[in-house]
Amino acid sequence: MKKRYIYSAYLASAFFIVLYLILSFNIIISILITALVYVGGIFFFKDKDIRKYDPNAIMHYCYLISKIDNYTNVIKDKGVTKDIKDISTKSEKIVVMLEQKPDKITQVYNGFDFYLPQTIKILEEYVMLDKKDNKTDDEKKFYESINQTLDYIENEIDKLLENMNYTKMLDINASIEMFKKANSDIKEEKEGSDQHA
Repeated sequence: MKKRYIYSAYLASAFFIVLYLILSFNIIISILITALVYVGGIFFFKDKDIRKYDPNAIMHYCYLISKIDNYTNVIKDKGVTKDIKDISTKSEKIVVMLEQKPDKITQVYNGFDFYLPQTIKILEEYVMLDKKDNKTDDEKKFYESINQTLDYIENEIDKLLENMNYTKMLDINASIEMFKKANSDIKEEKEGSDQHA
């Protein structure tokens, strides 16, 4: 759960205790004010969910990506190993970008925190089922839909990569604009000093 929801819940609970139990407000009024405080807290604490560059998180992602990549040595199905390779290669590209300490990386961190462990769980289950002779109907469905599942994950990793590329492009454009403005200011200053001379 996101931190802002947790902090908002604590704040709203404290308000309810004060209003209803200590100040003896009407229960309905106390609940309404508590609900307003909770919603307000979500906006007030939104900065708590913004994540910054974290070398420990990046090391952890590298570990998870290498773990995913290792499944190409275990799994024989070429379609599955291609999907695994694509996921790990694209994830590695994102990690390289993360190491450049970009802004606005919360979405990428949150995506990695969900999709990388999920991929490992799915592959663990797939390897276990691969060795099993008698599969249940649900296990067969899972086993047969592995490519579709991995394609979905790869698609989500693609979105994270696109987001990183877009952010990088915005940063480059901002740098170019700053350079142009600085260059124009220098020219104006030079022209002004030439006129006074």
